[in-house]
Amino acid sequence: MKSYNKMVIHMLMAIIGISGRMGQRLYDYFKDRFEIVGIDLINCSKVKTYKHLSDVKEKIDVVVDFSNTNAFDELCYALENNILTLSGTTGYTDELLDELKEKGSDLFYWSANYSKGIGLFSRLIKIIKNDYSLFDFIEIHASTKKDSPSGTAKMLARDLDISLDKIQSLRINHAPPIHELIFSSENEQIAIRHEVTNTNAFLEGFDEVLTNLLGSD
Repeated sequence: MKSYNKMVIHMLMAIIGISGRMGQRLYDYFKDRFEIVGIDLINCSKVKTYKHLSDVKEKIDVVVDFSNTNAFDELCYALENNILTLSGTTGYTDELLDELKEKGSDLFYWSANYSKGIGLFSRLIKIIKNDYSLFDFIEIHASTKKDSPSGTAKMLARDLDISLDKIQSLRINHAPPIHELIFSSENEQIAIRHEVTNTNAFLEGFDEVLTNLLGSD
């Protein structure tokens, strides 16, 4: 891969779903450090937009996708052409994620939540679950959140090795994203709560992962 630092803009990033809310935020965040093209059925006035990755004639250095599972074939194309691919799309089954990982090996990275806090949250609950067998799992999002449980909650459920029916999902008007676990024994409790106070947390965490991947070669 090309050498990378946060001041370099000679790499081409393709953002799948660039006309969507997250696609626009990714564009605004990275536009000063990357050359960017969009992949979307809807044309984006800010950048050159294509319907498919295969339509892009320039060499793509990294593909970013936070759209929906309809982009699966685009991700397959990227990995089959040895392009570093990062996804934050929730809704994929474990089988489809495994298929992408098999195609991409070290070129594919996926997370339901890129915030640094959730990464720490995940590591903590893996430690605590060995000593506390009883717990409550609550996740709260705004009422506009489509999936329930959230992709993050499903990811954490895999860490805990529990079924999704153990998760209490609440959708409350304009509530921020909250994930809370309460571990209990006969005589005590441990509560761990993660709340996103600014959605820049996702972008900053994603940026750190991307920086590490691009600079790893």
